[in-house]
This record gives sequence, C-alpha cells and structure tokens, in this order.
Amino acid sequence: MRLDLPPRGQGRVSAQVTLPVLTPGERLRLHELEEQVIVGTHAGILAGRALKAIQAERLYRAQHDTFEAYGQARFNLSRARLYQLIDFATIHDEARALDIHVSSERMARALGLVPPDDYQLVLDVTRSVTGKDRPSSADVQAVADTVRDLAAGAHVEHPDTGESVPLTQVPPERRVEAVARAARRGAQDRTRYQGATPQGQADDVRPLDWADGLRAVADVELRGTGGGWQLTVTDRSSGERREGPERPTVWDAIRHARSAWEGEQP
Repeated sequence: MRLDLPPRGQGRVSAQVTLPVLTPGERLRLHELEEQVIVGTHAGILAGRALKAIQAERLYRAQHDTFEAYGQARFNLSRARLYQLIDFATIHDEARALDIHVSSERMARALGLVPPDDYQLVLDVTRSVTGKDRPSSADVQAVADTVRDLAAGAHVEHPDTGESVPLTQVPPERRVEAVARAARRGAQDRTRYQGATPQGQADDVRPLDWADGLRAVADVELRGTGGGWQLTVTDRSSGERREGPERPTVWDAIRHARSAWEGEQP
C-alpha cells in the first residue's frame, strides 16, 4: 500500500509506507479463528456458571460423593480446571456488574488476585504504567500483585509528603498515581530480587508465596518502615509476635525473615 504524506509545514512530498496485505484466504482464516476465540470465551463463561450451579445445588450427588469426582468422571476435568472455570465466570460477572469488560480467562485470573472493588484501580494503574489502552493479562497481573501486597499491609509513598503510608491514607483521586509508583518500583524489585537469593541462587519458593503460606496459621503484615520494609507475623493460636529485620525491599524483608526464623544466616 502506498500513501503520500505531506511533512508538517512543507509542501507535499512522496513517502512510502508498506503494510502487509492478507490474501482472501488469509482474511477468511483470520475471521474463522477470531470467531473461535469469541465463542470459546463465551463457552468458558457459560461452563463456569453451569458448574457453579451444579456445585451449589449439589446436583451431582445421585452418582458421586463429591463435586470434584463428578467433574472428573463426567467432563474429564481436573479439580484445578473445575475451579478455574468457576472463577472465570464469577470474576467475569462481578466485573460486568461494575461495567468492566474481561476479555479472557487469563485476564480474569489476574483480576481475581484482588477484590472486585479494586478491579478498576488495577486496570487504571496498568494503563498508566504501560501506556496501553488494552494492556495484556501479564501487565494486569503485575499490577494486581502490587495491589494485593498493599491489601496485605504493604505501604505506598504518599504523593504529597513522600512518607510510607497505607493506601487508605492516600486521597482517592491520588491512588492511581501512588499505586502506579509502587508498581514501577515493584517491577524493578522483581527484576532484581524475585528470581534469586542475595547469594544468587534460585529460591525454592517465591518470597510472596512463602509469606502467603503463613496466613493459614498466622496474621501476616508487610509494612513500610524508616529503613524500608519489615515482615511481621502473629501466631493466631499462641499470640506470639515475630518481627523480621528491616530491609530495603519487600523481597529482601521476606527472605531475611525466613532465613532468621528457619535458623539460617541472613
């Protein structure tokens, strides 16, 4: 394709812009595949809604003791896949009630990291950080991870004072700015710290996954301090409170707390 484009403030000169042209067969193939994506997405939502109803009404009980056994026998779906479909439908419907369009199952899983009230915040921050009108599910998940961390007790830098504060202390109209800054810092920290220990060896468990694993028996808090970040854990049965060392990043705070509590050298 050839276009003649006049440069700004000058007369017309000829410039060539070459765009790929699909053959009629390729256009037909593209249309067919796009239809499959659309139908498949809607089918996944319908399947999740149906499975959710079957589980809630226990319609499987005539032939199977558990919903998971029914799903495996009737549809050859693993337990994980059953609940992925249910979560997809649930998150899609929650988002639709908020006038938010969820374009794919992966996007739904990314948003599922945070409560529905935070869906719009995650999307607004993702667009701000990436500059994309339609960010990828990976982009959304990275920001959702940050928002989840904030809900777990991590702090943000106040846009006006620069102090480390809970997100609730930031005015609603400034929260996108504050979370976007935290997301950018989190991306930098992930690059440096998420995949390796301070000694450069791979972790057996990702830091946040390890911290999340403590929530079954304890109250876990990640908070900003004058020295950076600190992990605090309070055992719900005994009331024992343990404070990890202050470190510059979330990842370091978790790693060094784990090392200290497991009897290793930080």
